[in-house]
Amino acid sequence: MKVIDIKNLDISILPTKKVEEFRSFNIYPYFEKDFDFEKVENIDLNKYSFLKDEHFINIFFVNNKIVLEDKIDEFIEITYENFENSFNSLYKLNSYLDKEVTTLKIKKELEKPLNIINIFEGDNKFFTSSLNIEAKVNCDILETFHNEINKDSFISANRKYLVKKDIKANIAKIQTLNNAQIIVNYKTQVEENATLNLVNLEYKANLAVNIFDSKLEYENANFNFDGIIKNNENQKSANIMFVEHIAKSSISDVKIKHLLDDESHALFDVASKVQNSALYSKAFQNSQTILLSDDARINANPRLEIFIDELEAAHGASCGALDEDQLYYLCSRGISKDKAKEMIIDSIELKVIKKIELKAIRRYIKNLKRLNHV
Repeated sequence: MKVIDIKNLDISILPTKKVEEFRSFNIYPYFEKDFDFEKVENIDLNKYSFLKDEHFINIFFVNNKIVLEDKIDEFIEITYENFENSFNSLYKLNSYLDKEVTTLKIKKELEKPLNIINIFEGDNKFFTSSLNIEAKVNCDILETFHNEINKDSFISANRKYLVKKDIKANIAKIQTLNNAQIIVNYKTQVEENATLNLVNLEYKANLAVNIFDSKLEYENANFNFDGIIKNNENQKSANIMFVEHIAKSSISDVKIKHLLDDESHALFDVASKVQNSALYSKAFQNSQTILLSDDARINANPRLEIFIDELEAAHGASCGALDEDQLYYLCSRGISKDKAKEMIIDSIELKVIKKIELKAIRRYIKNLKRLNHV
């Protein structure tokens, strides 16, 4: 079955060709491909035990269901809720296939960081994954997206992050999907004096698209996003974001680094709107790209729409090759050119990973990258 053949689907929620031509990033053909929508039952999670870590509270999220590995009742309440509307119309797609959204309400400070392990298994499958996370206390969360070497699977994921008043939530996401396409639709809500720090690490997927609907409706709400995109071959990645400042003294800071090799392609399409009610706010956007081949390309479109004078705002995009002076210096010390390039790229990635506050999460990501050779 094709996505466009889903019963009662409102076709208007899918991206239009006009918009995709403007972005030079066409994902509509994926909705016209034949996929198997039947879920794989009775997945043996023992073979994914290497993704667990004793320094974390580990839970699996499979077929839109939480599978508990560690006891969490004392800290986290699991509920099921209806789908919401969003500025991003693709957010509605999963509601045509699933009845409810799983919600994790973190009600008590965790003894360890939370590791949510997303598993996708099967060839030519269409997966849905819908999860809300509500932070009522300060917390550190890691989400890993993993599959076996499946053939041509597609993942439609929804994530809503709600950070309550005076709370700080640090969330890191790492995906190391093989031969897969994934679209993640985000919705964020950050309340008064609260902070959401989101770090996103994208590796290996044939197609990875992140679409954000972020409204800063509360005073002193902070939303910080740091990302690393590492693509090669014909891989495509996109970050499409709409951030709206509505309340006073709200802050958004969006920074993404792209490392593009071979014939890979990336899109940075970020729009920040500062309403006249958002006095003394700060809105920042930055895209930095290193092209590692002549055929790699980036479409960067940062933009600001501002209706007041009393604020701080900046946006920018840069694109270039690896620093030849750095390469020359390392090679002059007896290091091969390939190894020198690898060292420079690793240092760029490390700057993003260091944005993650908790050392245990940084260590986990380092080990996972090693296992996946990314």
